[in-house]
Amino acid sequence: MSDERWLDEDAGPIVPAYLLTRGRTVPASEAIDLIAVIITAGGLTAPVGLGPEHLIILQKCTKPTRLVDVAAELNLPIGVVRVLVGDLYAQELVQVEHPPPAPDAKVLLEVISGLKAL
Repeated sequence: MSDERWLDEDAGPIVPAYLLTRGRTVPASEAIDLIAVIITAGGLTAPVGLGPEHLIILQKCTKPTRLVDVAAELNLPIGVVRVLVGDLYAQELVQVEHPPPAPDAKVLLEVISGLKAL
């Protein structure tokens, strides 16, 4: 056996991602997909009982922020961040918006043809 410990000398013990979600793998709402834009609803006063990751998400999303960007900034798997954002969404602490759908290929081809005609 090794005397190696699961520690980061500066940060302390490393917490496995599944502990942050208490083993949950599905977010509270299906509205939270990979391209969702998250915005903190109201102020930053959060109810008691939220974890530090929840609070960080609230702070980072005061401006509209894509879910994938939140995951990248927290250096957490996207599935974990979806569950954490789902917790905040269920408590109405964040809003979840979706970007407008991209135009279909036919419209884009018409625009290209019009530009070429100029």
